[in-house]
Amino acid sequence: MSLKQTYFELFGLRPAFEIDRAALSKRYRELQREFHPDKYAAKSDREQLLAMQYAARINEAHTTLREPVLRAGYLLKLAGVEVSPEQTTADAEFLMQQMLLRERLEEVRDETDPAAALDALAGEVRDLFAGEQQHFAAVFAAGDLQAGKDSLLKLQFLSKLQRQVEELEEDLLD
Repeated sequence: MSLKQTYFELFGLRPAFEIDRAALSKRYRELQREFHPDKYAAKSDREQLLAMQYAARINEAHTTLREPVLRAGYLLKLAGVEVSPEQTTADAEFLMQQMLLRERLEEVRDETDPAAALDALAGEVRDLFAGEQQHFAAVFAAGDLQAGKDSLLKLQFLSKLQRQVEELEEDLLD
């Protein structure tokens, strides 16, 4: 193992948005066993340090490849496209849609059946997120990095909205 390998190389995967999640999980468990710092407790300080660095890199790589938004950002980074967290999409129609979805989220508590309203909203957001993931996969595979960047910015919005829906769901259950 080398600290210079890409996350995809580390897990033996082809660099693509759509990945074999089962292969990712299997390889993650193998790497964790192989480089767990406890296995290096009796080794030299240098070997212990390397094991800790490898373990940290394995965990970081796994998190990145497991999460669609992080994976999309990583793919773009590998292709030389940097996306700063402060950037936002310029797609006015998408932004209007996001504003309306957020308004609906804020109004869920006032609905006659808040749970049903939240379920409907959660399903809509989930579908939008899945659709945008498919869009990213297609444009990235086609080599359209600008469209990939635009898609990543939308994925970031939708991911945040999903988390807000989940947080409200937890609040309603309490």
